[in-house]
Amino acid sequence: MPRPASARRYAQAVFQLAVEYDELEKWLDDLTILADSVTSSQFLDFMSQPRVPTATKLEVIRESLGDSVSRLALNLISLLATRNLAHILPEIADRYQELLDRHQGIERAEIVSAVPLTDAQHQQAVDLLEGMSGHEVRLSAGLEPALIGGMIMRIGDRVVDGSTRSKLQAMRRELAERR
Repeated sequence: MPRPASARRYAQAVFQLAVEYDELEKWLDDLTILADSVTSSQFLDFMSQPRVPTATKLEVIRESLGDSVSRLALNLISLLATRNLAHILPEIADRYQELLDRHQGIERAEIVSAVPLTDAQHQQAVDLLEGMSGHEVRLSAGLEPALIGGMIMRIGDRVVDGSTRSKLQAMRRELAERR
């Protein structure tokens, strides 16, 4: 049975090329364009059709993306299209972004709160996480009303849970143990 394609391997190969040619940001732009192109269900369906000749797929790729991405990026999507793997481009772009962030000393973090954060709260969370990690932090925020209040922050393998839901669960366990 063939192994599934690894977006991580493709991203690592692209990253090595980007470092070698000193085109880190150019590749990020190109991968973003390529990933956006396959979000179109029509384009992705066309690229995934085994009955469509490879030459036709490659011609469509050149016509639709030729001027907007580099020659090497065109080669990447062409290779993926010939292997019916164009659908993994968004994941390749995500993995490349992770490699680029690590290369630049940036750590990704996530914060989930019950209500939207103000700009000041967002900045306080960034400052706290940068203090914890010792690196610049890129923070993505999400909402989860089930938290009731407070927030949960994740950075690397560390989790800071300051949610009302977890505090209520801890109180419930403590009361149950006292009985």
